[in-house]
Amino acid sequence: MTKPKGRMSVREQKAEALDVFVKDELARTKALNAAKTAKLKALRLARDEQGENPAAPHQVERKTGARKTMHLPRSS
Repeated sequence: MTKPKGRMSVREQKAEALDVFVKDELARTKALNAAKTAKLKALRLARDEQGENPAAPHQVERKTGARKTMHLPRSS
């Protein structure tokens, strides 16, 4: 036996309100992330067009394989 749709319990009303809140919050977060991503992409493209694309230090280290380690002389 089901209840008529117009008569929901307090628990059901709270659950529905929470569902609406979560869906709205997810939509807002996705929109903010999309705007942030678009802004960063535009900045990257503008930087690439100007030819100012220096490689990050961690990328240089990875490409050359060079490590900054201390070498101690061997003792005989």
